[in-house]
Amino acid sequence: MKINKYLVFISFLLLSFTSLAAPNTSLVNSSLIEKSLADTQIQYPYEGVPVQWKFAHPAPPVSLLPPVWQKGFDWLNVATGKGITVKQYGGGTLYGVKGGVKAIRAGIADAGTCYALYESKGFELTNAFSVSTVAPENTYLTAKIIAELSPKYLRPEFEKRGVHLGHIFPMKPLTLMSKTPVRKPEDLKGKKIASFMRPSNAAKVMGYEEIQIPFPEVYTALQQGVIDAVIWSEMGFVPFKIYEQAKYFTDINIASGTIETCINKRSFKKLAIPLKQAVYDTQQKLMLALVEKNVTFSKKAISLYKEKGVEIIALTPEERGVWMNTYKPVKQDWLAKCEKSGKDCRGLLEDIDRLAAKYGGMSDNELVKSLLDKPVQGIIEF
Repeated sequence: MKINKYLVFISFLLLSFTSLAAPNTSLVNSSLIEKSLADTQIQYPYEGVPVQWKFAHPAPPVSLLPPVWQKGFDWLNVATGKGITVKQYGGGTLYGVKGGVKAIRAGIADAGTCYALYESKGFELTNAFSVSTVAPENTYLTAKIIAELSPKYLRPEFEKRGVHLGHIFPMKPLTLMSKTPVRKPEDLKGKKIASFMRPSNAAKVMGYEEIQIPFPEVYTALQQGVIDAVIWSEMGFVPFKIYEQAKYFTDINIASGTIETCINKRSFKKLAIPLKQAVYDTQQKLMLALVEKNVTFSKKAISLYKEKGVEIIALTPEERGVWMNTYKPVKQDWLAKCEKSGKDCRGLLEDIDRLAAKYGGMSDNELVKSLLDKPVQGIIEF
């Protein structure tokens, strides 16, 4: 599978994460995140010369992502008594989806997106969270796990490439829309599917044919019978009105995707200690705010599908277990390749499972509160 396909997919997510805004009532009590970002108290007193930072990303103004980032930057500005101001440079004006790590390392921006998936090597552990069946279905739980495991597993990959890891935003796992019902893995056999899952051997394992087409052609491909189903995201299904051609929705939730943020080491080093702590703490607030926006987007999408006559195939725990077991060889394939890098890939998977079991009984509110009240330390050492 060619990486360009996934470059297009992420670019599209940045564009399409737009019109379906979060509903008035969030899955997580919005007072937890919104109240935190709306706090007008000076929490990190700073009396030095105000600092100006550039934050770069490829998302266009119409995307939902820039407003979420801006809320975090506004909070940072208030919390430091206007000690630091962050200005966004979006739409790929400073660099695009690819090359973020190099650009941040070079100081083109002080911070910004840096997609690990599009680096040729060096981010084997970071990319694990986009592999089938690795991340939990609950995106808040995945965010908690990523934060806790970052100091041990993920931070070194970014540091070795000359940047600090800011935060990693895990997107809600991919789902499936089809022209005929897909209730169990065997229903995929023989089908022609446009899948925007990250590179893997999933098609071979599941017995379907993967059709590689640009996302603008998905609707027509369904309409003309070129493909039978799409493994994608609500952020793709909704703006391209895939629900008009595919009247069955299955929440397979097998593989996620991530958006990484990097910070320039020199820019961070120059900050006074109060500003360093403020920038650091902002990262996990931003991660949570992005997760909430994504989750509420997806929730509203389900309501839209129902209005448009789509059958929602909700899997029982037993049925989901069958899907997970069927996809396990995909993870094993990633593990075999990852271990060739000499990294503790197996240890990462074990720790993901351990933390998923440890925190799996927590509510979304509890998961959010735990990170807001006590951000994980050690992702950047200072």
